[in-house]
Amino acid sequence: MTVAAGRRRASLSVIVALVVPILAACAGPSIDSSECDVALIVTMETLQARLTEDGTLRHGRAYERADGEFFVSAEFLPADKDDDFDGDILTWFTEDPTGADFFSVDEHALDRSDWGAADFGVSENGAVTSRGCVLIVRGEPPDDECEEGREDLC
Repeated sequence: MTVAAGRRRASLSVIVALVVPILAACAGPSIDSSECDVALIVTMETLQARLTEDGTLRHGRAYERADGEFFVSAEFLPADKDDDFDGDILTWFTEDPTGADFFSVDEHALDRSDWGAADFGVSENGAVTSRGCVLIVRGEPPDDECEEGREDLC
């Protein structure tokens, strides 16, 4: 191998070593959607009742942490948008998804509902998972929110 060919090969290796991690980072974290459940109807009704903007919540998903506390995320569909619109994801926190005490975790939930702010943000353990479970269905019309075998939650 010539010196020039060796330099080209070394240069190519350096470029690959620098570019591959950047491309992998752009792909974002993978979400295990099996960790989320369809949010209870009563939960979604409670959250919907305190929205401050005209629209609906859809694709509600709940993630239960090991400590028995819950993150609930849903897509907000403004009233003036079509069903295929990618709405913002709103996330709340609660100790009881059938109760009436929720806290807004992200700025969208805080801006579009009158639930008070949680004392933590979306980086809290479980919030990203909850949001990710909504992200994978965001912008899709709600044909059947019930997952097979989980009809009792719908």
